[in-house]
Amino acid sequence: MLLTAIVTAAAPAQAGGGSLDKDEIREVVKAHLQEIRACYNEGLARKPTLAGKLTVDFEIAPSGEVNSSEIQQGSTLADAKVEGCIASAVQSWKFPAPTGGSVQVSYPFELLPG
Repeated sequence: MLLTAIVTAAAPAQAGGGSLDKDEIREVVKAHLQEIRACYNEGLARKPTLAGKLTVDFEIAPSGEVNSSEIQQGSTLADAKVEGCIASAVQSWKFPAPTGGSVQVSYPFELLPG
């Protein structure tokens, strides 16, 4: 039985020296949601009741590349393999170049079997 993942991404919070419009960040995240869903589906295959919320902290470099990506403490997903997969996926994304330097982003996701 294949469960479909419901992945909800809320509005990002950002800080740092540079700036990038939240809508631009949201568009890139939406374009890559299938990667988050693939990570989560792998976890669902092992544990069909897997669900939770997590926030990914990442830094967008002046080039638009993601310098670093990690899951914030306090994730309720409690699955290190899925969390690592998601952090790695985000690290590979490319954003529009921010103005004025790098941008720190905290992006929340809710993962539910559906």
